[in-house]
Amino acid sequence: MTLSDPNDILADAFADLDAGNLSSNTQAKSSSQESKSESRNEFSVRRASLGDSMMLESIDREAFPGMTPVTHIERDLTRQNGLYLAAVRDWQPGEHELGPRFAIATQSEKEDDSFSAKVKRNVYRYLLDYVIRPKLPPDYIAGFVGLWFVLDEAHVVIIGLREIDRRKGIGEQLLISAIEQSVENDSRVVTLEVRESNEPAIKLYRKYGFQEVGFRRRYYSDSGENAVIMTTPPIQSDDYQERFSELVELHADRWGWVSRLGYSRTESPDPTIESDD
Repeated sequence: MTLSDPNDILADAFADLDAGNLSSNTQAKSSSQESKSESRNEFSVRRASLGDSMMLESIDREAFPGMTPVTHIERDLTRQNGLYLAAVRDWQPGEHELGPRFAIATQSEKEDDSFSAKVKRNVYRYLLDYVIRPKLPPDYIAGFVGLWFVLDEAHVVIIGLREIDRRKGIGEQLLISAIEQSVENDSRVVTLEVRESNEPAIKLYRKYGFQEVGFRRRYYSDSGENAVIMTTPPIQSDDYQERFSELVELHADRWGWVSRLGYSRTESPDPTIESDD
C-alpha cells in the first residue's frame, strides 16, 4: 500500500498494462517511424537552481493562467526533499535585444499590443533593466518539472511548458527525466495529479504506466475542476524498467537523443543514435 493508493488499486497494474496501455516494442517502433519528426530536439535537461526562479515562475504563469499558485518555486528549489529539472538550450541571437524582462515574460505579455503594455515594456527596457537588471539564467528554459520525494514515493508537483515550445517532445522528455531521477532516488512509485479534462496529458501518463487511482475534488482554484490522481507500478521492477527503456529509446528516435541529468549523449541506449555535436 502507498500513500497515494490506499486501496491497493495498483495490485493489478501490470495486468492492465499487458492489456494494452503500453504498446509492444514492435508496434511502438513502427508507429514511431511513421511519426518521426523532421525537427530534432535541441533541449537538454539539467537541475534547476535559484538563478532560474524568475524564468520558472514566468513559465508557471504562462502554463497555468488564473491559477492560485500551489507551488512555491523559489522555496522548493532549496527544499531538502525536492528536485526541479529544467529543459534548456543556448540563448539564440536576438533573444536579449528587448531586455531581460522581455526575455523572461510570458507569451501573452510579449504579444500584448495595448498602449499600456507597450509603455510598460519601454519602461522596463530603457529604465528598470538598467536600474535593477534581472539576472537571466545561463540558458533559455522551455519548461520544467518539480519533484518531491516523500517516503517511498516520488511526487510530480508540476510540469510546465512555454506555449511556443509545446509539441516538440519536451514535456515527455521532462517526464522521462523525472522518472529516471525517481529511480535514482530509490523511490518505489511516482505519483501526480492532472486535470480531469486534460486528456492529452492523461494519455501521456498512461503511456508511461501511470494508473488512475482516485480524485481530488475541486482541486484547481481557477475552475474548481477535479484532479485525477495517477500512480505508476513499482518503477524499480524489471518489467517496468524494460518497458520504460523502450519508451526512452522511441522518444530519442523520434526527437533526437539529448543529455539529461545523469545521462549524457554518449550513453544513448541505441548505438545508431549519434550526437549532433
